[in-house]
Amino acid sequence: MNSFFITNLICERKERIKKIEFILVIAYLLLAIIGFLSVKSAVINSPLEGIESQQLMWIIIGFVFFTVSIFIPERFIKKYTPVLFYLVILALILVLFTTPVSGAKRWIRLGPIGFQPSEIFKLVLLLYLSYVLSQNDNKKFYFASIMIFLSAGLIYKEPDFSTSIIVLFTWFVVVFVSGRFEKLWQYSLGLALIGSPIIFYNLQEYQKGRIIGFLFPQTYSLSYYYNTAQAIKAIGSGGLLGEGYMNGYMNLSGFVPESHTDFIFSVIGEEFGFLGVTFILILYSLILWRLYEGYKKSEDLFWKYFYIGSAFLIFFHIFQNIGMNLGILPVTGIPLPLISNGGSSFVTFSIILGIATKGLMIEKNITR
Repeated sequence: MNSFFITNLICERKERIKKIEFILVIAYLLLAIIGFLSVKSAVINSPLEGIESQQLMWIIIGFVFFTVSIFIPERFIKKYTPVLFYLVILALILVLFTTPVSGAKRWIRLGPIGFQPSEIFKLVLLLYLSYVLSQNDNKKFYFASIMIFLSAGLIYKEPDFSTSIIVLFTWFVVVFVSGRFEKLWQYSLGLALIGSPIIFYNLQEYQKGRIIGFLFPQTYSLSYYYNTAQAIKAIGSGGLLGEGYMNGYMNLSGFVPESHTDFIFSVIGEEFGFLGVTFILILYSLILWRLYEGYKKSEDLFWKYFYIGSAFLIFFHIFQNIGMNLGILPVTGIPLPLISNGGSSFVTFSIILGIATKGLMIEKNITR
C-alpha cells in the first residue's frame, strides 16, 4: 500500500514539474535577487554592513520552503491547515511573554534563529480562512472568525498595529468576495468605523505621530515626517536611470533611516531610477495577474479564496510600502514583499507563492 502511494506521488510530482508555473516562479526569483542586492546596498558603509549575509541565508531558506510547498500534496495542506492555524495562535500568545526588543514583543528565538509569529499568521490566515469558507459549515466559520479577531488583538498587543490591520482587512476582503455572511462583514465594518477614534486614542505615541506627520507634513518635516521626506528626496534624485548601483548619495550618506527595511524602495528609486522602479512594479503585477487568473479559472473554492486572499495581501503590502515612501500614505512597518530585509516576511511570502504555484499547476493539469 505504501509503495503504491509513493509511486503515485512520484508520478504526480513529475507531471506537475512539466506543468510548472514559469511566470510566477521567475518573478519570485527576480524579486529575491533584487531584494538581496538592495539590502546589500542599503547597509553599505553603515553599522549594519554585513547583514546582507543573514538575508541571503533567509532567501535560501525561503527558496527551499517555496520549492517544498509546490510538492506538498493538496490533501495534506487541507488536512493540517487547522492544526497549523492554532499552533501559530499559540505562538502569538507565547511571544507576549518574551523579552522586548526595541520596546516590542514580536520575536521568538529558537537557538540562533528568530522568527515573528505575526508574519507567519498571515500565511495560516489565508489557508484557514480559505479552508473554512470552502466548507458548508457556518458554525466553523464563525468560530474561525472569532479566533482571527482575537489573534489580531494579540498582534496589536505586541505592539504591531499595522499587521493587526492587515489581518482584519484580509479577513474582510476574502469574506466579502465569498458573497456570504453579508451582515457579519457589514456590522464589522460599521463597528470599525465607529471605533476608529477610540483605536486612535489608544495607539502608541509614535504610531499617533506617524499619522499626524502624514496629515501635517510641513509642520513635522523634521520629526514624524522626516523619514518620508528623506525617502521622497532620494527617489526624486534617481530620475529616469538612477545614480547607479551602490552610488546613491542619499543612501551612502545614511540620510534615509531604515533604508534596508521600511524605506528600501527609496534605495531602489535613487539607484535605479524610474526604469528600475517600473521593472519591480512589472514583476509584482505579473504575480498579481497570475493569482487573479487562478482565482478566475479555479472551480475549487479553497483555491479560489486562497488566490484572492494572497493577491490582496501582496497588493496591500506593495501599495502601503510604496505609498509611505512616496508620502501618499502614513508610515507603517509593512515590508516590501521579497525585497525588504527580514527573514520571517521573506519565508512567509515564499510559502504563500509556493502554494499558489502548486494551485496553478493543479488547474493546468485539470484543464489540459
